[in-house]
Amino acid sequence: MKKIIFLLLILPAFVFAQKNLKVDFDYARFMYDGKSGYVEIYYSFFQPELQVITVDEKLMVRGKLLVQMVNNNSDDLIVNKEYQFTNVVDTSKLSASSKSLTGNIGFIIPFGEYDCFLEGSDASDSTKTDSISFQLSVSALPEERVSLSDLQLASSIRQSDDKSSIFFKNTFEVIPNPGIIYGEALPVIYFYSELYNIDKNIGDEILKLEHLLVNSNGQTVYRKKKLVPRKTATMVEVGAINASKLPSGSYTLAVAVSDSIKNSTIYSSKKLFIYNPSVVDTNMYHVSDNKLILSEFASMSEEELNDAFAVSKYIASSQEINQWSKLAEEEGKRKFLFDFWNGRDLNVDTPVNEYKRDYMRRVDYSNEHFGNIQRKGWKTDRGRVFITYGEPSEIERYPNQVDTKPHEIWVYNQLEGGVVFVFADLTGFSDYQLLHSSMRGELYDDNWQRKISTY
Repeated sequence: MKKIIFLLLILPAFVFAQKNLKVDFDYARFMYDGKSGYVEIYYSFFQPELQVITVDEKLMVRGKLLVQMVNNNSDDLIVNKEYQFTNVVDTSKLSASSKSLTGNIGFIIPFGEYDCFLEGSDASDSTKTDSISFQLSVSALPEERVSLSDLQLASSIRQSDDKSSIFFKNTFEVIPNPGIIYGEALPVIYFYSELYNIDKNIGDEILKLEHLLVNSNGQTVYRKKKLVPRKTATMVEVGAINASKLPSGSYTLAVAVSDSIKNSTIYSSKKLFIYNPSVVDTNMYHVSDNKLILSEFASMSEEELNDAFAVSKYIASSQEINQWSKLAEEEGKRKFLFDFWNGRDLNVDTPVNEYKRDYMRRVDYSNEHFGNIQRKGWKTDRGRVFITYGEPSEIERYPNQVDTKPHEIWVYNQLEGGVVFVFADLTGFSDYQLLHSSMRGELYDDNWQRKISTY
C-alpha cells in the first residue's frame, strides 16, 4: 500500500444499520504481492442477543456474516461472500453476558478503492441484523523503504504452531478484538503488525522501533523502545500493554520505525478505547475529572442516568451495553456516560462536543415530531431511523389518501447510492411503523403496498 490510510473505526465515520443485534467489526491490511493486498475482516457477535434454538437436544445459536466489496472505478463486485456458523451454548454460562463469538476471514484484494459492506445477522431470526458501510483503500507499499502494515488489535496473542486455527498467523495465535475496547473486561492491549522491506535502502544498520500509547490530551502514557537489526526483509511485531490502571477514555496506539541516519520515521496507528470505571487519576487526568464534575451527568438521578444511556443505545457497541449492565452505582454510571460521549468527541480542542450535540438534536427533533401516546419519539421507528441516519434528503407524505392508510416515504440520496424507508400508520394512532427499506440491513418487504391498502 503506497499510502496507508487509517480509517479509525469510530461510530461517526460509518453508516450503521441495527435491529436488536450488536456485531463489532474491524479490519487490517497487509502486504501480499505486486498487484494485490491482503485484507483481514474481524467480527464479533454478542451471543446473548442471538436466538437460542434446539438441535439434536443441544442448545445452539446460529449466525451469518455477509461481506461485499465493490470497486469504485469499475463498479465490479470483487467480494460477495456469505458465511454461516453455529455454536453450542454452554448452559453453565448462560448468564455470562460478556460471551462473544469472534472470528476473522481474509481476502486477496487487487489494488484499488472500494466500497465495503459488512452485515452480521441471526440465522434463526432474520429481523436481527447489524451492518457497517465504509470505504477502503488497498494500494501498493513503497518498495524502496521500510513499510508497516495496519495494526491489528487483539484480545490475546500467544506463540502457537496450530496452523489449523483460523487465528494462526506467522507462528502466533492472534484473537482479534473488533470492539477495540480494553480495561476492566480486557486489561491487556495486545496488537500485531508486520514490517516490510527492512533490508532496503539502508541508512542505519539498526532501526529504532517504538510502541506508543497516547491519550486524548496528547500525552504519551506508554512508550517502549527497542533496536532492530536490518538483516531480514520482513518481520512480525507483537506487543502487549497493561491498561488496567489507565483512566477511561479514547487513546491512540502507534508503532513507529525510525532510521536515524536518514532522519526518517514511519508510523502505523489505531484508535482504541479504555473503560476502567474504578480508576481515578487525580494528577494527570484532573482536568478530565473536573469536566465530569461540571458535566450534565454530575447532577443526574439514577433514573435520569438510565434514560440517558437508553437514548444513546443506537450508537453503543455490544461491549459498552454489556459494561453498562454491570454498573450498579450512580457514580459508575456517571463516569461511564461521560467517557462514552467524551470518547466520541471529534474535536477535543473545542468546548462543545459537536458529535453529542448533533446526536441529541436529532433525539429532541424525534421527540417533538414522531412521538405518540404510547412512546416517546426517539423510541419509534421514525425516531430510530432519523437519529441513526440523520435528516432525509426528501420526505413524501401521504396523510389523507382515499385508497391507502397514512404513510411516508423517506429518501436518503447519500446512502448506498440512494435508499428509501417506508413508514405507515396502520393503527390510526399516529404510530408510524417501518414497513420497508432498500437500505441493506433494514427491514425489506416488496409487498408493503398491500399492507397500507384500504381495500
